[in-house]
Amino acid sequence: MDPVLDMSVVEELLSFSDDGDPELLLDLIQMFLEDGPEKVRSVHEGLQAGDFEKMERAAHSLKGSSGNLGARLLQDTCEQIQIATRHRQLEESRQLVTDLDAKFAEAEAALRRLHQSYQG
Repeated sequence: MDPVLDMSVVEELLSFSDDGDPELLLDLIQMFLEDGPEKVRSVHEGLQAGDFEKMERAAHSLKGSSGNLGARLLQDTCEQIQIATRHRQLEESRQLVTDLDAKFAEAEAALRRLHQSYQG
């Protein structure tokens, strides 16, 4: 099992197609790869500006897209950022954003590998 991705989520996405066509999965991965870096950037911008609402919105959005693809570690980190920003915990948020960068890089790499594996 991939420690970064919950493959049961991937298998569920594949099951939505009658013939096992990975088109939905590939589309979701592509959207994540295109939009994810901007969401991470928004979290950083919010942190720099002390804008907890911006951080929370971006983390919430990234939590959803990572959860849809089974990137549970990234999803959990995003949820922790949401909680910290709601409570206006600046130092906690700062530490979590460092963790976010690492978790996003891991998820991004795993999803790129998965995307390539279905493209042949």
